[in-house]
Amino acid sequence: MTITDHARLIHALHGLLAACQDLAARHQAALDQYRDLDGYVREDAYADYEDARIVTAIEASDHLDTVVAQLTRLVGPLPPRTFTLTFAGRERHDGERPTSFALRAADLHEARRVIEQIPGFQQWCQDNAPDDAPGPAGPDVVFLSDQSHPGLRAPGEYVDLRPEQASSAPAATGHSSPAGLRPPPITSLPGPRSRPR
Repeated sequence: MTITDHARLIHALHGLLAACQDLAARHQAALDQYRDLDGYVREDAYADYEDARIVTAIEASDHLDTVVAQLTRLVGPLPPRTFTLTFAGRERHDGERPTSFALRAADLHEARRVIEQIPGFQQWCQDNAPDDAPGPAGPDVVFLSDQSHPGLRAPGEYVDLRPEQASSAPAATGHSSPAGLRPPPITSLPGPRSRPR
C-alpha cells in the first residue's frame, strides 16, 4: 500500500467514523427529550420513549449494514477461517450424535455453500439417503445451526474437510457453485419456539 492509498483509506475511515458519531448523537438527542434532568425516562413519556427507541434502533441497524458494506469495500472481504458445521444424518433416528465437519470459509453463510461442493461431504449425504424411499430420494440430512459455529470442536469430534477442500475446490471465493454441480438438498431444523403467554 502506497502512502497515497493509506491516506485515502484513513480519510474514508474517518468519514465512516464521523457518520457513526453523528448518528449516535442524533439518537441520543432524540431519546434525551423524554428524560428528566437526572437522566431517567419521565413517567408520562414511556410510550413515546419506546417508540423513539424502535425508530432509532431500525435506523441504526440500517446504518450498520451500510457501514459493513463500505468497510468491506475499503479493506476487502474477511480472509477464510475455520468453521464447524454440524448435520444430523440417519443416525439421529437411532439416538446417535450428529456429525460435525470442519472447513474454511469467510463466514457461516459461505461455509454452508462451500461444504456442499466438497466431494467428501457429498458422499456423506449420499450415504444418508433413505434405504426404503421409492425413486430418487434426497439425503436424510438436517443442518443444525445451533451446533454450527466459527472455530473447531475438540479433536476427534469433527470430520476435517479442510485438506480435501484445499485439493478439490477453491474455497471462499465468493462465487456461486459451478454450473452442473447440484449440491444435495439439506433441510434445517426449525429454531426454538417461544412459549405462548
